[in-house]
Amino acid sequence: MSYTPSNTPVRAAPISSDYELIDGDPYFTKVVRYFRPSDYLNWGISTALVPLGINVWERLEPSLGKGMKPSPIAGTTYRAATAIGFVGGFFLAYVKTSQRFLGWRENSREVAKDRYEVKKLLSQGILPYHENESTLDDRSKDVANRNSQYSSSFLFILPWFNLAYHPYHQVNLKKYYVDRPGEENWGFKLKPLDEIYASTAKKGA
Repeated sequence: MSYTPSNTPVRAAPISSDYELIDGDPYFTKVVRYFRPSDYLNWGISTALVPLGINVWERLEPSLGKGMKPSPIAGTTYRAATAIGFVGGFFLAYVKTSQRFLGWRENSREVAKDRYEVKKLLSQGILPYHENESTLDDRSKDVANRNSQYSSSFLFILPWFNLAYHPYHQVNLKKYYVDRPGEENWGFKLKPLDEIYASTAKKGA
């Protein structure tokens, strides 16, 4: 199903935030690419902390009973604990980065990186959200966005990521056509947005 000006769904306004909104529903790989060094550090700490915690717990509260000698912990238990810590650490990094995209955390580093990447794509005549590359119709893109938007808020309950290219990111691309201090040094000459849409529409036809 394709949308027309007469049946385009109404989109809710972005949730107010303390920092600039970068992307209301960032693609999975983009979120991962924007992990900070501190996110990787926390990820590593989480991976090591869970098996270490099991070891300490066994020493403090032996499974054979109070006052008994701590039992050796099976390798399978350590592997399972490491996997839990690894996944939990990844989720933590993903949630924090997603919050920076939404403007819920300090995100000056991410804002600058996003503006560079988006302006570079626009200068090449490429839609930054790649919605023209998706095989989904308009209705399916809409549903995909509604399913994944803000999903990072309950990631530990139901892991859900945006794996669909769609145009619903709560961002007006026209803001990238206004240079901020220092951006003129990047040397990008952005192609008109209407031309990019027209060009991608012809390729998809």
